[in-house]
Amino acid sequence: MRPALAWLIPVLLLPGALAHATASNKELEARANEMDARLQTVERANQSLVPMQQQIEAARAELRNLRGQIEEARHELELLRQQQRDLYADLDRRLLLLENVAAPPTADGTAPTEDALREADEAAVYGDAFAALKAARYPDAVKGFQVYLTKYPDGPRADSAAYWLGEAYYVQKDYKAALSAYQRVLDKYPDSRRTGDALLKVGFSQYELKAFRNARATLEKVVASYPGTEAARLAAERLTRMDVEKR
Repeated sequence: MRPALAWLIPVLLLPGALAHATASNKELEARANEMDARLQTVERANQSLVPMQQQIEAARAELRNLRGQIEEARHELELLRQQQRDLYADLDRRLLLLENVAAPPTADGTAPTEDALREADEAAVYGDAFAALKAARYPDAVKGFQVYLTKYPDGPRADSAAYWLGEAYYVQKDYKAALSAYQRVLDKYPDSRRTGDALLKVGFSQYELKAFRNARATLEKVVASYPGTEAARLAAERLTRMDVEKR
């Protein structure tokens, strides 16, 4: 090739190269625009998911709250059933005692003994306090059970009086006083049939007082010490609730 024509080759090739470069740039720009549009679509989708996620979290919170209410309702139902059983038993005992006290003197003219009068009074004081609790007259129930425990700290119903005193406080949300009453059952009447329920309500009271570590330890003790009981079942449910609440 002649040297004089050599410089013409790049010049002749330049338009084609420019056209190719322009086409490549347009392709890249189109791809970039497409990617930008896709990213915008994803961002809009994410923005729409935020309210949905918030709704899901709100629904989960409401579900946890409902489960807690169901748990409390179950316990309150069992409480009412127990109260009814105790009420009927106490009424039977009171009628029997009162009938004995009110009986006419014997043939030799002897009057009812001091022990019989004491037994009748003990049954009446407890029965009046329990009747107040049953009628939801909680302040009267508190006073009644306090009177009983003052007069008959070692009476046959002292453990039940201490437990129901705790219940009267608990339903009024006086959890500190309730905790003290339940703890009295455990400390003073360790052989009572109320100990499992009292320990459970100690845990519930600690939970309400936000002493979560103590509440967890107490409820775990209920599960371990009273397997197969209603108290153990309720304790396990509350522990599950605490796990969900991360407490």
